[in-house]
Amino acid sequence: MIIALIFLSISLFLWALISSLIIIQEYELGMYMRLGRYVRTLKPGVHVVIPYISRVYRVDTRMQTLEVNRMEIMTKDLSPTILEAIVQFRLKEPEKSLLTVEKYKNTLNHIAQSHIRKITINRTLEELIRGQIGINRDFKTEMIKEGSRLGMEIIRAEFKEIEPVGPVKAAIEDRIAAEKERQAMILRADGRRQALIMEASAKDP
Repeated sequence: MIIALIFLSISLFLWALISSLIIIQEYELGMYMRLGRYVRTLKPGVHVVIPYISRVYRVDTRMQTLEVNRMEIMTKDLSPTILEAIVQFRLKEPEKSLLTVEKYKNTLNHIAQSHIRKITINRTLEELIRGQIGINRDFKTEMIKEGSRLGMEIIRAEFKEIEPVGPVKAAIEDRIAAEKERQAMILRADGRRQALIMEASAKDP
């Protein structure tokens, strides 16, 4: 009986010792919780915590990519358009990301969709397509503000695709085809003109 108690005591001591040592990897941060309350954020390295009543949640600080859900909006000139965007971010203050919202990725996705609507709803289709650089800049600026509030560093935020749908897309394709045909006719006419000039030059004594 005494041997069993000694063995149990040694086992509990070793378990407590092992549990008190926490190793945080270089690409991680640790959320140190004691009795269910947030204590502090642990940086990479070895840390000692109080065993049994402490828990450490590891958070990956490497860059993450969020594919914003495809969405269809109606532009200012009533052109139905499919939009896709991408947001790349890194968790810098996980206590904000994990303690203030339930699912930070879902929250970031909804925020991105909201800003996409605000940015695009008052622009025509042509303005969206021709002004994509400025639109991406506005989108990233807004996402940086929101990301800071959620403890995130926004690295990249931009529109991946702006695609008109339905009759609008067909009309644009027809216009592009007509423009290419017009340019081809101009080139053919210019070629014939050059040929006539060369032929006339050859006949000229």
